[in-house]
Amino acid sequence: MRLAAPLCDARLAAEHDLRALDRRGFLRLAGLAAATGLLPTGCGDVPREFAPPPGLELELLSPRSFAVLTAATARIAGPAGAEQIARGELQPGRAAESFLAGAPDLAGPLGQALLALEFGFWPLLGKLRPFTGLDDSGRDRVLHELMASRLELKRLAFNGIRSVALLCFYGSLAEGRPAGFELGEIPPDVSIAQAMAE
Repeated sequence: MRLAAPLCDARLAAEHDLRALDRRGFLRLAGLAAATGLLPTGCGDVPREFAPPPGLELELLSPRSFAVLTAATARIAGPAGAEQIARGELQPGRAAESFLAGAPDLAGPLGQALLALEFGFWPLLGKLRPFTGLDDSGRDRVLHELMASRLELKRLAFNGIRSVALLCFYGSLAEGRPAGFELGEIPPDVSIAQAMAE
């Protein structure tokens, strides 16, 4: 199985997409949201199903951004990936910490995009609850809204989050085993999509 080249390409794509999240543009959008009272002032607890595992010390992600990335990755990765994440077999937040350790200047833009996804309420995003507090269809709806938005900054945020989510998901797979196959048993003609299919 040859995952090294695709993972290098995914890493480059993630770095490109995160660098496109201009800090000033994001701050203008966040400032507008804060000025209109759309961003909450408190953090609250992180939902347990998306929280970092006990004992994991985060250096570049906050517990909240770890949780938001995990929730987004579960929706972006599809049903088989979501099940593996829910069982704790794959930990995209841990993989994101490793990725960001090699590119710490990307932690800021990623963290900002994840906080906007979590706490951006209507009219910034079509939701009234934090992203991690929504059900699966609600999270899908919000991600689709970002992806299909006419506002370039929202699309850039989606691209950055999606790139990191996929990089971390498939990076976690490279360290573990794809759904339905033991590592080393995947025939060379099986695509990643086929390996992930139920």
